[in-house]
Amino acid sequence: MKKTTFYSAAAIAIAASIAIPGIAHAQDSAGATETEDASGISDIVVTASRTGETSAQSTPIAMSVFSADRLDGSLVMNVKDLVAVVPSLNVAQVTASAVIYMRGIGSSNVFGGSDPSVTTQLDGVYIARAFGQFQDFADVERLEVLRGPQGTLYGRNAIGGTINIISRKPSNEFTGKAQVTLGSYEAVTLQGFVAGPIVRDVVQVSLAASYVRRGDYFDNIATGQPGTQNANRGGVRGQVRIVPAPGVELITRADWSKGNERFDSYDHLLVQFRPGGANGAPLANSIVGDYHRVALNSPQFNRTEFWGISQEATFDLSDQVALKSLTAYRRSSYNLRVDSDGTEILAAEAGQAEISRQFSQEFNLTYNSDRLSGVIGLFYFHDKTSTNLYANNYASPVLPAANAFRINTTPDSYTRSLAAFAQATFKITPELGLTAGIRYTHDRKRIEQNFQRISLATNLPTPGFPFVHTLERDFDAFTPKFGFDWQVTPNVLVYGSVTRGFKSGGTSIFANNPADLSFAPEAIWSYEGGIKSDLLDRRLRINASVFRYDYTDLQVQSLVAPGVVAIRNAADARVTGAELEITAKPVEALTLTANYALLDAQYQSFPTSSVPNQLVPFLTGDPRFNAGTRTYNATGNRLNAAPEHQLSGSAQLNFDVLNGKAFLRGEYYYQSRVFYDPSNAAIFGQPGYSLINASIGWTSADKGWNIQLIGKNLTDEQYLITIAANGLVPAGLAGAPRTFALQVTKSW
Repeated sequence: MKKTTFYSAAAIAIAASIAIPGIAHAQDSAGATETEDASGISDIVVTASRTGETSAQSTPIAMSVFSADRLDGSLVMNVKDLVAVVPSLNVAQVTASAVIYMRGIGSSNVFGGSDPSVTTQLDGVYIARAFGQFQDFADVERLEVLRGPQGTLYGRNAIGGTINIISRKPSNEFTGKAQVTLGSYEAVTLQGFVAGPIVRDVVQVSLAASYVRRGDYFDNIATGQPGTQNANRGGVRGQVRIVPAPGVELITRADWSKGNERFDSYDHLLVQFRPGGANGAPLANSIVGDYHRVALNSPQFNRTEFWGISQEATFDLSDQVALKSLTAYRRSSYNLRVDSDGTEILAAEAGQAEISRQFSQEFNLTYNSDRLSGVIGLFYFHDKTSTNLYANNYASPVLPAANAFRINTTPDSYTRSLAAFAQATFKITPELGLTAGIRYTHDRKRIEQNFQRISLATNLPTPGFPFVHTLERDFDAFTPKFGFDWQVTPNVLVYGSVTRGFKSGGTSIFANNPADLSFAPEAIWSYEGGIKSDLLDRRLRINASVFRYDYTDLQVQSLVAPGVVAIRNAADARVTGAELEITAKPVEALTLTANYALLDAQYQSFPTSSVPNQLVPFLTGDPRFNAGTRTYNATGNRLNAAPEHQLSGSAQLNFDVLNGKAFLRGEYYYQSRVFYDPSNAAIFGQPGYSLINASIGWTSADKGWNIQLIGKNLTDEQYLITIAANGLVPAGLAGAPRTFALQVTKSW
């Protein structure tokens, strides 16, 4: 497809939006979450601009916003579930950790010493470790998904995008909710919150809790062994809001959660394991292509615990100036074991434990007047991550007993970050604003490595080990942003920006030599334009964006040998794309949505992509594969986890029944073919697939009761959300099967 086609669809949408007359959307009242207008499309108040509350439609950022009701209606429990409703979002997984891609930007390097490309903020607190990004949403007021580099408004850099999770603030109004969901696979989900005043106008509190329990999604056909992908986790979250004087607000938040689950990993073989033509794993081979079953001899588990506390303090220094301080400490840990070979034979298994302790402090000074608004921020962050990782490679049909070995690495990784950032928008006219921002980042990464390789035949270290080394590196960057926003008519906003994105370099916990202990930063220039429009008396909303990224020095993670991973800066890339989000309410009872993302994400220069052993047979004979160096020239190939097309839509019909409101809702999601290796080998590609969800429900007239029946993946589509070559043959991590759930909610 030619690059010009990426912009044609969005250009047509922009032209049509400006040409269709409409009226302005209603202004949001202070503290409101959503506009109230039964006949039109509601708007949601956001804080993405960091200078106060603005409506989503008047904020010049490509973003998707979801209220708590919208999340409940689609059983969106965590980041994984957002894929079907957010354009250009792809979520994979490595062991316990989230691997989030936004517009093709992401990284499978999720371990200590690295940073996520797409960040997650919980009430403004940066979640440093990728395994913490999978926590369930609880007592959420709204969710903001910002696409593109974010740095001049936020404490921590985000080269790909940011997911903001905003909790419901307690107020003088006594509110509460109790929700029970019963579903397939013996699923039980309990959620609830209660909030209200202790001393009216002075002290308000809230307490929320959630618990999820579910049986295995995937049966294990190995005799006597449990299945995978069950659920058993829960947590609590509390807030205390104190207003000791006019213009002063203090909010203390604390949360704790714990889980003990059997997770699904790369357990689904893509081809049969037949060493020398023999049937090396008859059980696993018998279910190749069936992603609803596994054949594992080693039970898998993942035990997690998260807790944190934060103190937010806001001071209104004048009508225009406010100072905010946010102090936070978080401790996160997990301990897991995985059957690395994905079969019933004892060939490879691994385990990993990680403890992260992070502290952050952010100060924001905001200014708002009729013509000028802006924010100045200072940010400090410190994290210590201790890792204990082992990988056992036993004697097997592919590994002689004399060569069997164990790898054990116990590094401590340290991150210290200092940053200063500022962004301001000046209104040249009431309709036209210019924005400029700048950020300075100074990161220091340190690793104290201890890498051991032991022969299982002799129980002695192999020659050259242990590898013990300490390394410290500093990384600095200035990253600017320039933009404009133009309120063409009261209901049409056009915006554009040029932004420099930056992701710090880091250290590798897998390094067994000095050269691989660290890797350099990666950077991006982002060029973006977009439109947000409410038309036809706010019965039609069309939001569109087009963008281009010039991406340099990508941090690429490669499996260079069993148990040995290298992270290197090895590629440049270019990403161009267009996104279209449409909401229509042709009549009061019917709401329609459609989201479309078109993405051309290519490596511009990647001549030496490392090829894992398990992939070599599938590239033999390819002229771009160098058997001597075991590298592949991936120049011109698509980036990982970057489908060319993503399409989602929904239709909801509301009608009066039994002294309340009933609804019927259908949802559709389509993703075109996607690859999980730079070689774009067919074996490493997930073909295009579709998912269909539906729900039916009823809400009482006073909105006190809600009952709904929800079905997800109704066609029982079998698909993979990521693929790797960590085991004996290429294998994948499967998506969820068909499920049904009955949800009952009582609100007051």
